[in-house]
Amino acid sequence: LKSQLPQIKYRTTWQSLVKTAMPFKFAFAVLLVLTVHVVGVHCFDDSSCSVSPKATRGCPMAVNTGAVGSCMFTQCSAARGPTYCKHGTCYCVDGYCRYPASTIHVQARRCRASVPHSTCHLTRTCWKGGLTSSSCVKGSCMCRSGMHIDCNGKCAPGWYPIGYEAPAELNATINLQEEMELDRQEDLEIAANVAMFSLWVGLGAALLFGSVTVVRQRSRAMTSGSPEYKKLRDDKLLVA
Repeated sequence: LKSQLPQIKYRTTWQSLVKTAMPFKFAFAVLLVLTVHVVGVHCFDDSSCSVSPKATRGCPMAVNTGAVGSCMFTQCSAARGPTYCKHGTCYCVDGYCRYPASTIHVQARRCRASVPHSTCHLTRTCWKGGLTSSSCVKGSCMCRSGMHIDCNGKCAPGWYPIGYEAPAELNATINLQEEMELDRQEDLEIAANVAMFSLWVGLGAALLFGSVTVVRQRSRAMTSGSPEYKKLRDDKLLVA
């Protein structure tokens, strides 16, 4: 009998570890599924709709006319993205917003696609359009330059929206230094978007695992204090 006690203790310890680990496995699985859903690879779809989905909330608030350039003497610059010319001024087409979204600007401007049904006023992170292909701009989620909204509402390569025919002639004159500065600014926004998302995931994981630990400890305390079980000298549990 004494020779069997170590085996019984070992089995009891192993079963206890397995039961303790089960809630953590479930929590980790839930967290993994949510992360894959957000960060996972998406197939771009430009064929199941005739036009790109458009955001309905409008562009970030700023005291300006929304102009991104001049077309008084030439066509709108191709570096501005999807634009149209009106009274000598270039504006973003519907579904796109001026970037940078500031009232006073000294650098070049361009048009970026606005992600439908997505905002970042509270979370400061954007993921519906793509974690690494969109960023938070003054509370609105925008695709990075050179991308459009596909039929699934995701940011996809190609600047012009679905169903929009790009003008045959565009002004190809660009200021390389200004465009590189805008690209660098967008890269910083994307990095901040990923960092903020990681922070939220870490916070959610900490809360989830903390809750599981508290529930597990309370359950163990209730079981150990139950009058239905009685401790014997040979370390066996006997139902009273």
